[in-house]
Amino acid sequence: MIITHPVLERHMARNGESFRYSREIDKPFGKLDQIVDWCKQETRDEWRWQLVEVSSDLRPGRYIFYFDDERDLLAFVMKWS
Repeated sequence: MIITHPVLERHMARNGESFRYSREIDKPFGKLDQIVDWCKQETRDEWRWQLVEVSSDLRPGRYIFYFDDERDLLAFVMKWS
């Protein structure tokens, strides 16, 4: 038997189009963990990220970050763009 919570179900079912803001970034291999940790600590509303293209030692990875809060988006852009 699997028990789920309504808030968790809503959280997991949410796609990128449901967020108000998005920003695509290119970052080198090994940088994603630092960015995700920053988002966990510094954002005040919901956010997600999506892998567009995997990074390698030859090219950066491409990622899209999604935000509900404009302040979170602007802080993210200032820090990571």
